[in-house]
Amino acid sequence: MGFTIVGPNRFLGSGHPDLTEMRENGLPPLLGLIESGDAGGNWESVSLLGKADFHVLRFAGERVYGYDATNDRLLVSADRGRSWNDLQNPGPLVDLAVDPENGRHLVATSAGGIEEGLFESRDGGETWNRLSEAVGLLAWPKQLYLVAGGGQVFASGDGGRSLAHQGEIGGEPAALLGETADKLYVALHDGTIKRSADGGATWTVRSTP
Repeated sequence: MGFTIVGPNRFLGSGHPDLTEMRENGLPPLLGLIESGDAGGNWESVSLLGKADFHVLRFAGERVYGYDATNDRLLVSADRGRSWNDLQNPGPLVDLAVDPENGRHLVATSAGGIEEGLFESRDGGETWNRLSEAVGLLAWPKQLYLVAGGGQVFASGDGGRSLAHQGEIGGEPAALLGETADKLYVALHDGTIKRSADGGATWTVRSTP
């Protein structure tokens, strides 16, 4: 469910094993945090096996931020996922992005709670401030991007305090990745992968299912 790249060929992930793996390997339904050092060829458990299901994982230096959707809790690790501390949770998280220049400056979107919208934290998730009603997937390669559920793309040069409409992806987003300041990739729920080289203004199809 959650996935992030921490270095060359080193990935962190989370989710649920299939029923065959559960039976044959004795795995619980929640994988906690798992890590691969060979670009996904092999995986090993790091922590919280059977106790957490991270739907969002983000890496910043030695810090790992994870949203455990099963227990609706936001966690942080200062030792690359081996031990964890609870953070204040702004609500059921849709996504989380980390300022590339400051690992304690976070922006999150939340839906389904008392308050929905875009939230900001400048102290590593200890406290949060609601910025707007915007909800969607986030990427922060240099400036912040938000893709709403309807496919609208927004950009922000001030960490989410203001959002400027850039373009449309032409479908419902399932995942968003920012490679450079202007180069973005989005996966649609139908499996289509699209790419933008102009900060989300226009999109071209890279692959289809």
